[in-house]
Amino acid sequence: MMVADGGNAESQYTSVVDGGNAYTSYMAPTITVLDDDDLGPRVQVTFASFVAGTQTITVTRTVGGRAMPVRGGVRLFAVGGAVVIDQEVPFGVPASYQAEQFDADGNSLGMTDSRAITVDSTDSWVTQPLNPNLAVQVKVRVPSTDTLSWESPGDTIWTQGASVGRVINGQRSGLKGVTLLLRLLRPADADEFDAMWGGYDITYPAVVCIRTPPNVPLPPVLFFACRTPQRVTSGANKLVQYQLTGDEVAPPAPGLVVPSLSRDDIDAAYPTRDARAAAYTTRLQRDSDYTLAGLAT
Repeated sequence: MMVADGGNAESQYTSVVDGGNAYTSYMAPTITVLDDDDLGPRVQVTFASFVAGTQTITVTRTVGGRAMPVRGGVRLFAVGGAVVIDQEVPFGVPASYQAEQFDADGNSLGMTDSRAITVDSTDSWVTQPLNPNLAVQVKVRVPSTDTLSWESPGDTIWTQGASVGRVINGQRSGLKGVTLLLRLLRPADADEFDAMWGGYDITYPAVVCIRTPPNVPLPPVLFFACRTPQRVTSGANKLVQYQLTGDEVAPPAPGLVVPSLSRDDIDAAYPTRDARAAAYTTRLQRDSDYTLAGLAT
């Protein structure tokens, strides 16, 4: 029997309270694969609970030891839970998701548990990172991946008296000076593919996200910069092919994205605020109702 003496300031509590583990386990995210012919394979990452005091979270995806913030999941409001759609999940390799929790002052409260998933797909998809609603399925032409090049920037130095030089170089770059040939499955997709590069009234960075299955010898998630995409239409069936010459680059800032589901979409689904409130039991349930995505447009 343990006795706690609260009446003596000098008393000491010598027993050990063992909760089973010094590490408190918080719920890992629930991951749901979404797949259709419009936007391609993607995942919905839902966090239902956090450590007390959590105000915002930053969601991270780890693939092959490389951790990257999930687009749209940077300092995401998290009171009552949070959900993010990852349109850049790779195909055929494990992807692990977890979130860092922050209080209202921006102080870190630690990481949630992680959960991994492998999205199996034999297709290749191109999306505009800042507007994931622009997505087109393509075929990567095999000849365009026969020759791939990287660069380790630096110099070769010949010192006095040495018969061979010494290389002084930095970290190897990503793909550089590569020409990719992408064929559209449907000629009608050409307008959407063209829209990924912007237009007269909208500006996007000249960067697209290309996701390919493991049998294509490219990084599973490739951010590719091309300032002069070339469109070629040929044959009786008007097949459309794009030639993209450029480099592997860093993705646009992950905090920037056009959300798939907007408040206007939710408002458009219900005639009154009371009807909207009656349709959901929690804010998280409302904010993850992606069946309403695009309803307001």
